[in-house]
Amino acid sequence: MASHKEFNAEQLGRVYFIRHGESTSNERNIFAGVLDVDLTSFGRLQARRAGVDLKKKGTKFDAVYVSHMRRARQTCEIALAESQALKSSDTPVQIDHRISEKSFGIFAGRNLNLLRLALGYEGFEEMLHSHNEAPPAGEKIAQVYSRAARFYEDKIVPHLERGETVLVVCHQYVLEPLALYLSGLPPTAYKHLKLPNGKALSGVDLVKFRDKESGGAASLRKEINDLSIMWAILIYATAFLLGSLARAIITSEAGIPSVLFRAIIVACLAASTFYTYLDIDFAASKRKVTSTVKYLVYGWMAVRWAVGLFLIFSGFLYQTEADLYKVLWVLFWMVPPALTSPVLSVLWGGNLYPSALLSRTLSIVAPLALLATLKVANLPINVDSLIFFGVILIVGLAIPGAIAQFWRDKSPVESNHHSKNWKFIGVLAVAFMALATGFQFTPSTFISDLFSSTAPNRSLACLQQLALATLVFVSMRVLAVLTSAFTKGKLSKAEARDAYILLVNPNFFLWAALFIGVSATANPEAVK
Repeated sequence: MASHKEFNAEQLGRVYFIRHGESTSNERNIFAGVLDVDLTSFGRLQARRAGVDLKKKGTKFDAVYVSHMRRARQTCEIALAESQALKSSDTPVQIDHRISEKSFGIFAGRNLNLLRLALGYEGFEEMLHSHNEAPPAGEKIAQVYSRAARFYEDKIVPHLERGETVLVVCHQYVLEPLALYLSGLPPTAYKHLKLPNGKALSGVDLVKFRDKESGGAASLRKEINDLSIMWAILIYATAFLLGSLARAIITSEAGIPSVLFRAIIVACLAASTFYTYLDIDFAASKRKVTSTVKYLVYGWMAVRWAVGLFLIFSGFLYQTEADLYKVLWVLFWMVPPALTSPVLSVLWGGNLYPSALLSRTLSIVAPLALLATLKVANLPINVDSLIFFGVILIVGLAIPGAIAQFWRDKSPVESNHHSKNWKFIGVLAVAFMALATGFQFTPSTFISDLFSSTAPNRSLACLQQLALATLVFVSMRVLAVLTSAFTKGKLSKAEARDAYILLVNPNFFLWAALFIGVSATANPEAVK
C-alpha cells in the first residue's frame, strides 16, 4: 500500500502533524465539524506550546499545509510564530480543503452528551465512529479517509521523497484516518482516539499513538469515561439511594466511623474539584458572563437567603432544639450551587461560563455567611465539626482547584489530554461520596419509623422531615422553572439552562458538612 511508500520516504524527509488547539466548540462539548469556530484562550496557549515543542526539536519546515478552518489556521500561525520553524520566510502556508474537519451534517452545533442520550451509546458510536455510517447530511469516516489519503499522496509524499520536512495542521477526524493510512490499515479498522490538542506528532509518533490508544485497555477506558459522563447524574442519585437503602437494611446504629467518613468526603470532593476545574478557564469566564444572568442568579439566591433568615430568626420555624432538623433543611435551601455545576452545563447544553464563575463566587461567599448564621442564631454547634467544615473548603475545594488551574497554565497539552482520558475518576469520586453520605445520614430506623414504628412521635418526625425536604426540593425547581419562563428572550437558551442548573443544584456535600457541625443530641431521632 501507499503507507509502505510513506515509510520509505520518511527515511529521507519527515512530516509533523498538529491537531488544532482547544476551540470554543471543544470547550462547550459540542460538535463543530464544518462550523468555523475560533480557538479559546486556552487553545491559543496550547498552540504556543506546540511551537515551543517544535523549537526544542530544532525542526525547520520546507512546506506547511493547513485546513482552511479558523481554529486550524490560528493554531498554525501561533505555533510558527513561537517556533520560527520555517526554513525561509518566503515559505507559503498552503491551505488544502481535503484536510478540513469531517462534516457532522445536522449534528453540527449539537451537544455531544445530549446526542449520546438521544441515540444511545451504541447508536451514537455507530453513527459517529463507524467507517460506513454518517450523521444525516454528514460524512462517513471512509470518505474522510479517502480525501486525507489523496492529500497525503499528492502533497506530502513528494516532499518526503526530496528529503524535506513538512508540517500539517488540521483536525482530529482527519488525523485519525491518516493514522490508519500510515499504518497500512483500511478505514474498516477505524477507532475513535482522543488525540491531544496542540501536540506536534511525527508520522511515526502518530502511528504509535494509534496503536496504543486503539488497544483493549484504552478502548475500555474510553467507554467507561464516556458512559460515566453520560450518566453522571443518574449515577450520583443511584449511589445515594443505595447508601440509604444499605443503612436502612443493615440497621447499623454506629454508621461509618466519623474520622473515616470525613476522610472520604474530603478525598472524594478534592478529586471531583480537581477534574472539574481542570476543564474550566476562569479568566475567560469573566468576560463571557452577561450581567443579566449574574443579576438573575444572585437575585434569586438573595431572595432564598432572605426567606431562610426570616424562618430561622422569626421564631416561626425554630422554637426548641427539637425543631433543629427544620433549620437544617432551611440551610439546605440557602447553600450555594455545587461546584460540579459546570459539569452539568457541559452535559445539558449550557453556556458553561455562568455555571463556572457564579458557582465559584457563591461557594466562597455563602459558606462563610452560613457559618455566621449558625453562630448568631445560637444553634448547637460542634466546634470540631466546624473545623472540619473549614478543612473541606481548603483541602477539598481550594487546594485541588488551584492545583488544577496551575497545571492547566503550565502544561496545557498534557493536562487537557489527561482530563479527556481520566475524567471518570471525578465522576466516580462524587458517586462514592454520595454512597457514603446516603449511608451516613439515613436513620437506621428509617423503614421502621415510616411503616412499623410503635412510637407515633418517631413516625411523625420522620414524615415531617420527608415533607420538609420535598418542599425544599420542589420550591427550588419551581423558582427555576419560573425563571426560565420569565426570562424567555432575555437570556440565550444556553444561559437559561445555566441559570436553571445553578438554582436547582445545591452543594449537597457542603450542607452535609454543616449537618455534621450541628449537634444532634437534642433530637437524635430526627437528626442522625
